[in-house]
Amino acid sequence: METLSGSAKLIHFQIRSVIVSGIGVFSDSYNLYAISLVYFSILNFLNLSSSQLSFITGSTYFGAAAGGLLFGITADKVGRKPAYGIDLLLIFIGSIAQFFVTGFIWLLMARLLMGFGIGGDLVMSPVIMAENSSRTNRGKLMAISFSVMYLFGAVLSAMVDQISSYFLPASTAWRFVLGFGAVPSLFVIYYRRKIPETYRFSARVRGLAKHRAYEEIVPDNARTMEKDKVHYWKRLGEALPVVIAGSSLWVLYDAYSSTFTFYGPITIAQNLGLTPVAFTYAAVFLAGLPGTLLSVYLLDKLGRKTLVTYGYIGVSVALLLYSILLLDPKLLGIGMNTGAASNLVGTGALLGFTFYMFNYFSSSVGPATVIGGTMVVPELIPTKVRATAQGLNVFIDRMIYGLAIASFPQFLSSIGLGKVFFIYAAIAFVSIILIQIAITEAKGKSLEELSKENREIGTTDLT
Repeated sequence: METLSGSAKLIHFQIRSVIVSGIGVFSDSYNLYAISLVYFSILNFLNLSSSQLSFITGSTYFGAAAGGLLFGITADKVGRKPAYGIDLLLIFIGSIAQFFVTGFIWLLMARLLMGFGIGGDLVMSPVIMAENSSRTNRGKLMAISFSVMYLFGAVLSAMVDQISSYFLPASTAWRFVLGFGAVPSLFVIYYRRKIPETYRFSARVRGLAKHRAYEEIVPDNARTMEKDKVHYWKRLGEALPVVIAGSSLWVLYDAYSSTFTFYGPITIAQNLGLTPVAFTYAAVFLAGLPGTLLSVYLLDKLGRKTLVTYGYIGVSVALLLYSILLLDPKLLGIGMNTGAASNLVGTGALLGFTFYMFNYFSSSVGPATVIGGTMVVPELIPTKVRATAQGLNVFIDRMIYGLAIASFPQFLSSIGLGKVFFIYAAIAFVSIILIQIAITEAKGKSLEELSKENREIGTTDLT
């Protein structure tokens, strides 16, 4: 039986979907990384306290929580296509507004608006990419459109920071770095509006499986899928256990990864005498990109759960060693007093960098791609409520993480970074157990098999 991957037109369509979806993630990544690179400039030129800036950083996540929920419900009620592109328009407006901010309130509003668009993109891109992929390449395509493009967004933010710092005065450079985040989104807003409605939504929700508008991107023998007549709220209720498990994994992942990523370009880079930009280049090209490309290659071969397990084992080891380095470096043969990470010098600084890179690589191999790349919920939820479920997933994660990042400075000062990393190592271990117990392996299975739709309504061996 012919599958989606057997259609030349569909393969071309999938490549275009990867690019159009990936640019959204690219923009998301740029905007989230950029603020860490200009952290001190914002503090100085806007006369903000560190608590105010932490709240501004957290506000992006609060906006994403609201945006994810609204876009998710909208995409299931009126379709993927009507909402696609509006998310990037909001990112564009919020990003460009950052160039003109004059104080705390204006920057807060700009980041909230931008976050709203980012939340929408965290729903739309993975859902559309999942629905436009085949069982044999879905993991690969979702990983490329999210994780690979996310890394390139981080690299671009470093490049823009480096160039603007050279050519512009310091008072303008940080504004340019933040405002430039509007550029990538501007290029694909038009093309997102041209992406057709996904075949699965058209067939399962609208009952238009045989409509001529979808013939070019669906093989003939797949046009027999029947409309899903199960009530929306019943579907959503059945999906909640998966949403809770998926969002729990994502919250645990973000609890350690984002603060650790944020800490590296500032403190670890300073210990090594590197600029945040140079550190970002080193981290991405020596650890993040190799780990992600390995994950792309293995996802549809070894499976999601296997890669997450192996990756989190490496993460837990790296973070445990880093914790020991900060709490009692003599256990690692380093004759220095216990102190803050900012005090690491010489061998201690090199070890800190090594542990960071090992953590980054291990995370990229599995956890960052599968969990951070939000693959779990879109693959396991029925079409009728897939976007709503992903919206709930985004809402839960972004709300909790927004609160966490706003309170992280106080949490860090109360227990110290050494103990924080020990807690992160425990989080990695708990995540291994949770994914084994609560999540179904998606390798080689169609979305209909995974969501159990084909037990209740007509289906073909689509993807």
